[in-house]
Amino acid sequence: MAERLVGLVIPPVVLNGYRGSPLDLGEFAETFPLVVYMYPGGFWSPEDGEDAPLLDAIQHRAFRDHQPDLEARNYRAIGISSQSERAQRDAAVANGVAHRLLRDPEFHLARELRLPTFTTADGCWYRRLMLVTRGARIEKAFFPVSDAGRSAAHVIAWTAMQGIG
Repeated sequence: MAERLVGLVIPPVVLNGYRGSPLDLGEFAETFPLVVYMYPGGFWSPEDGEDAPLLDAIQHRAFRDHQPDLEARNYRAIGISSQSERAQRDAAVANGVAHRLLRDPEFHLARELRLPTFTTADGCWYRRLMLVTRGARIEKAFFPVSDAGRSAAHVIAWTAMQGIG
């Protein structure tokens, strides 16, 4: 999965967040190097089980805490889930998230890039995945994400190995 994504271009999908105006992810990715992390945003996931909400919060805080390191490398973090606007806003406030969280309840990005999702009785959700982009092209994909709390640190370590920063 991860190898298949490297080299693909982030498509021009327009996603909404819980704050601000809609964002054309492809256009934004042309302007800034990005770290895009998909997270379940639900109550259960195949990898995380019932700990999915806790691991979502841990991952949000990891990117929040590493935001200065990412920005020093000129990267912007963006979290994407299919969760409701209210659930996303509550998660952002509870975890002090300053970076963008976008909603993709119709899975536009998932369809365009053939990203992994899963379905439960409560709906369809993204599987935990991270994409590192430059010039709108995916340079690195992390899947599966085995440690949500260290996911931002893994990205920073990868950028350091690439001589970035």
